[in-house]
Amino acid sequence: MAELSFIDRPLGHPIKYKSIVDVFNENVSKEPEKDLFIQRFPDGTRRAITLSDLKLRATHTASFLLDQGIQTGDRVGITGPNSIEWIIGELAILMTGAASIHLPIIQGNFKKTLFEVKISGCKLVLFDPEDDKSFLKDTENFLTNNPPQGEGNPSFVLLRKTGNSTLTDVESLAIEYPTDRELPRIFPESTAVVFMTSGSTGKPKMVEFTHLALVNTESAFMMYRGENESGGICFSDRPFSWIGGNIIYCLLEADTRVFRDGRITAKGGDIMELWDIIMKEKCTSGLFLPFCIYDILQNKDKIIQTGYRMKSIITGGQIIKHKDTGIIGEVCERMYMVYGSTEVGLVTYCQLDSDMEVGQLGSTFPGVQIKVCGEDLNPVVRGEMGTFFIKVPWMLKGYINATEDQNKLIVDGWLNMGDVGILRSDGGLIIKGKTSNIIKRGTLKVVSGDVEECITSIAGVNDVVVLAVPDERVYEEVCACVVLDKTTPITMLDVRQRCTEILGDNVIGQDPTYFLEFDSLPRLATGKPDKVKIKQEAMIRLNIKTNLY
Repeated sequence: MAELSFIDRPLGHPIKYKSIVDVFNENVSKEPEKDLFIQRFPDGTRRAITLSDLKLRATHTASFLLDQGIQTGDRVGITGPNSIEWIIGELAILMTGAASIHLPIIQGNFKKTLFEVKISGCKLVLFDPEDDKSFLKDTENFLTNNPPQGEGNPSFVLLRKTGNSTLTDVESLAIEYPTDRELPRIFPESTAVVFMTSGSTGKPKMVEFTHLALVNTESAFMMYRGENESGGICFSDRPFSWIGGNIIYCLLEADTRVFRDGRITAKGGDIMELWDIIMKEKCTSGLFLPFCIYDILQNKDKIIQTGYRMKSIITGGQIIKHKDTGIIGEVCERMYMVYGSTEVGLVTYCQLDSDMEVGQLGSTFPGVQIKVCGEDLNPVVRGEMGTFFIKVPWMLKGYINATEDQNKLIVDGWLNMGDVGILRSDGGLIIKGKTSNIIKRGTLKVVSGDVEECITSIAGVNDVVVLAVPDERVYEEVCACVVLDKTTPITMLDVRQRCTEILGDNVIGQDPTYFLEFDSLPRLATGKPDKVKIKQEAMIRLNIKTNLY
């Protein structure tokens, strides 16, 4: 009888019945003067905070929040750019026993942010509008007309003093509040954080986690350092609001993290400025998404000339291509790809090399169960393609304000990852892409990841996203959105011809029917391609109506 596509790796140790604050306090007692977070600024200056100072300042802020009426079980929103103030605010929320709700801040549009605040049930919001004066003014006007004492009206408190604003800010006031105040007891089963998903395929989901789940996340260390490595310094400028950039794992592992404003990296800022930070802070590891790996590759010779090499680079979020491994042995000693989601954290990791199989996911972390299922939701025979379902001890508690479609993602305690792939007979787990990225052209199923791998292997192609566009005759057609290197002689005709040679035609093969050239591909705050915007632009340029499906 053929073996079914199922993996079960036991956890191997008892679950720790502790809250995030419990574990953080233990770390403070062990290494009170250790720099836990280091913020770097564009002008070259830095700001560090130790474990003991973070505890002191967060306790002041927690006391302030309790005085504002925050109670155990309340929801407190937090939003703004990466900063020391954000870290203090997050820990303070957890100290009160409230849940920290990671909210998006929509530049120049207070009404949309207010909508998110209200539907998530936040009693108070800690926020940093930066230099968005209109947003700040709208907030002040809202509080004037809707005082927090009114039923259902949230409070808004600044994370740091901003200009001449009349709003309360914790940076100025929290220091006046006592640190010897008795803080609430926090039960590990209570909600700790609500993360927002990246929204790469649509509206972001609000994912709820307990203290117990986050404390026992077996894969937490891999977010900031390589396998079996400890005691180093990690660089990561991913947004704090995103699980891939969150601060919780540093609080739990006491790993030092260097960060800056992640928008600089996402927008293609000077990679040598980033590398200068890495050298000066002696970072031994770094979390870089594929778009940053691309920037590093483009500047590899300059980086090599600095003479500094990291021990480990961790990446993920997209299927890693062969050319991405070109930094191994020169920019870093080792490179890892991690796989997971906001809902279940990291579930697999793989040390990469130039001979890797594209899409390989490597080893599962202890505690992970994976099954590859067919349309009937039962495991397929090993070697057959199916959808990944995952169960882990530290998975989400649930979705906040879940839609019907979101509720369908959890089936008998298993999360539908929305990814398709294969569990081979030898135990190798291979991902092919998202379920939504399986393009149904007539009777043929085209895997967009395979087409992207083909196109990125062509010299002179900088970036590509392959997606489905509706078609009246064959249901869906394959569209390649390509960014070319303007310094090379390559043309879109060259790309078309090469694809046909490798992929076959666009009838029984996987060759795209449409090729569109982009100067650059729009991205989300997390750095992932914004496939919603890319598809909208593609359909406009192809003059395809949205009602064809």
